[in-house]
Amino acid sequence: MRACVLVADDDPVQLQEMVEFLQSINVDVITAVDGHDAIEQITRERPRILMLDVNMPGWDGVRVAEAARNLNHKVITMLMTAESETYHYASLADCGAVAVFRKPVQLAKISDFLRSALGEATAA
Repeated sequence: MRACVLVADDDPVQLQEMVEFLQSINVDVITAVDGHDAIEQITRERPRILMLDVNMPGWDGVRVAEAARNLNHKVITMLMTAESETYHYASLADCGAVAVFRKPVQLAKISDFLRSALGEATAA
């Protein structure tokens, strides 16, 4: 069984690029366009992996990660941001994220992250 990945980003171009890449490597993807939508998707779809933009309307990616960590299922979370100040904020946040990447995220880094996360998912 493949793990489902939630990609949450309010930038439609970056969201579409990420979805197309993940689908091209046979990953099941669901999307969210803001923090509140992300929480709804996490609750309803129970994705195993979260790829969250830090700067989103409503709840930011850090707050979504904190909330997801408190749900009844385990998730592996990656945060993404294009801004240096936000990168620093996300890097220091105790939200359960295992990685913080600068946007635009290199596709090779996403592949490496997923390979590691999916390895953990099958071991758990």
